[in-house]
Formats: sequence, structure tokens, C-alpha cells
Amino acid sequence: MARLLVQLKLRLLRNALRASTGAKVAFILSTILAALVAGGVFYLLSILGGGIAAADLTTAIFCAFGLAWLIGPLVAFGLDSTLDPATLALYPLRTRPLAVGLLAASATGAWPAATLIGLLGVTVGLARGALGVLIALVAVLLQVLFCITLARFVTTGLAGMLRSRRGKDFAALLVIPIFAVYEGFIQIVPKLTGEGALTAASFGGVDHWLRWTPPGLAVHAIRDASTGHPGTALLRLAVLAGVVVVLGAAWIMSLSRALVTTDTSTQSTVRGSALPFARYGLRGTVAARFWLYQRREPFALIYWGITAVIMVVVAIRAVLTPDWFGGLLASGAAGGAFVGYFHANAIGMSGPGFGLEATALTGRRALRAYFSGQNLAVGAIAVPLLAVVSFALAAVAKHPIDGFLAMAVGLAGIGAGLGLANLFTVGWAYPMEKRGGSPTPRPANGHNGQAFGAWFLSVLGVGVAVTPVILAVVLTRTDSPTIWIPVLVLGGGAYGLALTWAGVRGAANIAEQKLPELTQIAIQSAL
Repeated sequence: MARLLVQLKLRLLRNALRASTGAKVAFILSTILAALVAGGVFYLLSILGGGIAAADLTTAIFCAFGLAWLIGPLVAFGLDSTLDPATLALYPLRTRPLAVGLLAASATGAWPAATLIGLLGVTVGLARGALGVLIALVAVLLQVLFCITLARFVTTGLAGMLRSRRGKDFAALLVIPIFAVYEGFIQIVPKLTGEGALTAASFGGVDHWLRWTPPGLAVHAIRDASTGHPGTALLRLAVLAGVVVVLGAAWIMSLSRALVTTDTSTQSTVRGSALPFARYGLRGTVAARFWLYQRREPFALIYWGITAVIMVVVAIRAVLTPDWFGGLLASGAAGGAFVGYFHANAIGMSGPGFGLEATALTGRRALRAYFSGQNLAVGAIAVPLLAVVSFALAAVAKHPIDGFLAMAVGLAGIGAGLGLANLFTVGWAYPMEKRGGSPTPRPANGHNGQAFGAWFLSVLGVGVAVTPVILAVVLTRTDSPTIWIPVLVLGGGAYGLALTWAGVRGAANIAEQKLPELTQIAIQSAL
């Protein structure tokens, strides 16, 4: 069984090189990234030395790998068919041989190999003596086995939930903190390292409680063996092996239950209720539909989360310095730009369902109602979100009142972003596709250039559009805030509404001439 499933996994990996261009590029990039991670982690662990601070940093790295193996399969659930027991439920397979086969198949591929190779750096950096190296080899193997078993246990236990809409929402929400950690890492770590504020000694004492986790047991077993305490090292390895055995037994029980349990996660519940705002005509109906999508679609939750993270990332380094004011204004403009970009292809994102909607769009007036309904739904979320982030950043800068000034720029940015989004939706529409297991759609093959162009022009266009508001804020900053703050906020809001309405009218005029073409583009979307 194990050999058969490993051969199947290798065949799937080879077939990825014969699939579409997008799948081939994604596979190659993933393999290259895995190789870079393996080499980088191995080098980092090999140069740490054998001190206490090195053991603390090594523990943090081992725990980070465990966390990555826990979260990664949840986010990418469904991309690897060996993860979902429902695909094997109809086959006459015994549970224990199947579990061994699934474990072997899960250990096959670039990322399991990268984990093993990278963590083997402890044989050079942390281990000392022949016994230390031997214990290090066993500890790394147990650590990798723990990571894989943990990932299989969690994904098998949550497989039913992850196939449901709520489960997809949960997996989608995991993308937001991962994106936030990534952005914080590339913003903060290089700066601290360059200033000499981040060294191996900075992690001293971090494992006061991490040392009792399974990855911590592996690391400290290596250190104990290297410092002349083989008995303690073997005891730690025994505890770690016991944890892996218990986790594996729990996984086998969960797998056995999943193979004989009816899957009800994909059953839907129909609730009869009136569509909100439908009594306000076409504009209200479209606003209600887009409002439901913003609350229920996983990719919409991701887009809003990423928008908030980008606003924070743009400003966080500046608000902690005397130049905080510029960062605060840039944050509002960035929020408006990404609100526009994430909704700059509404027709492609609607997919084939737009063909039915197009039958009600019989003229410019109906098209204006269609686009303005979208803008109302998006704006109802964008305005409070940008307000909360702007005032939070102003509070961090210890100038909370200036959150109103950032809000003025943000209102203008939202208006400019939505106006441009309407124009790009009809003037630069392109089909979208969704890969199985991924919560976010992506441009169809051959349309990545259009997506990049929409992003670049959205950022550039919003930056130019909000310049008058930024100048007004800067020039009136020294005047009485009691008078100018209400004027700037109201003026920024009115200016944003004017830009949005201009975009709505322009988009309606363009769409009237090319509605059949837009319908064909929407039908090509594979969502």
C-alpha cells in the first residue's frame, strides 16, 4: 500500500510538469522555494554554535516548522488529494495499511525533503561529538515525523468542516495572519538585523516553555547529548517518540471514523427570506447581492484583511518616528487604492452568472444603477474599515486627532479607487479561474499582465487623484483644527463621491457599447 501511494504521489508530481502553463510555473516556483528554504535553514542552523542562545533559536526554528506544517495544509486543503479521506472512502482498504501509505505519500515531495534537509543543519551547528550527531539524526527524523503526523491528524479531523462553506471561511481567514506575519517579517527583520538589534542572543530565554513542546524536546535532546547528558537526551527522545505514537494513533482513529461516516458538509440549507434592499429597485438588488458576497465569500474576507494589513504596513515604520504624519496620509491613500484594485474586475469575478444579470441591463440608466449598487456595498465596508485603521495608526503615533486627516485622504482614495474599478471592470475585463482548494480566484491563463496593469494603474491613479486632498491637509495643518478638520473630512468625502460618480457614468457609457463582449468574458471565467 505504501509503495503504491508513493508511486501515485510521484506520478502526480510528474504530471504537474505536463499540465497547464500556470500549474507548471507554480510547481517549478514551489520547488525552487523549497530548495532555497532547505539551503537557508541548513546554513543558519550550521553557523549557530553550541551556546544556550543557539539552542533557544534552534528551538524557535523547530517550532516554526511545526506551525508551518500545521497551518499550511489547512490553507491549501484540497490541493493534494491524499489529504482528504473522502476520496478513498469507497475503496476496500484497511485503515492501518492505508494510514502508513498516506504517511509515506505525505513525506514525498519537495517540502518534506526541504524540512528534513534544512533541520539537519543541527548536526553541524548544535551537535557535538559522535553521540551528539547520532542523537541529532534521530531527533530530526522524529521532528519531521511529528510535523507530518500532526498535519495529517488535523486535516483528517477537519476534512468535513474544510469542505463546508464555514470551513472554507476558516481556511481563508488563516491567510490574513500569514500575510501579516510575512509583511511584518520583511519590513521589520531586515531593519533590526541591519541595526544589529537582532542576533542569536536576542532569542535567549525564548524556550522557557517552548522546550517542553515536541520540537523543543528534540532540540534539547541534541544539546543534552552534546554536553554529556546522554540519559536525559534519550529520555527526551522517548517522550517525543511517545507523542508521535499517540498522535499517530489519534490520526488512525480519526481516519477510520472518516472512512465510514457519511459526509454532510456539502449539504446546503435553503432559507426563505426576502433579499434586503430589493424594494429599492435594481440598485438596491445589486447592492444586496454584493453585500452578501462580501460577507460570505472567502476571497472577499481575504481581500479586506489584506487591505487592512497593507494600510498598517505602509504606515507602521513611519508612525513610530517623527515623520509619522506622512505615513498616516500614505496609509489612507493605499487603502483606497487596494479597495479599488480588488474590485477592478467585477464582471470577471461574477463569472457566468453575469449573463443572467446582463438581461436586466437594458440601458445606461440600468448600468449606472448596477455599478452604483456595487459601490454602495463595497463602500459600506471600506469606509468603516479605513476609519478604524486610520484612527488606530494615529493613536499609535500619539496624535489621535489626526486620524480625521487620514480619514479625509482615505475617503477620497476610496472614491477614486471605486471609480477606477468601475472603469477597469468594463474597459479591461478578463476571465478569472479558481484552482481546486484555493480560496482566492486568479486571472485565467494569459491574463496575468492585465491583472498587473490593473494593480499598477489603480495605485498610480489613486495616488494622483488624492493629491489635492493631501495638499489641502498639509497646507491647513497649522490652522485651527476645530474649523478645518470637519471641512477636510466633508470635502474629502464629497470629492470621493464625485470621483465615484464619474467612474460610474464612464463605465455605464462604455458598457452599453460592449455588453455582449463583457458577457462572453464573464462566461469564460471558471469559478
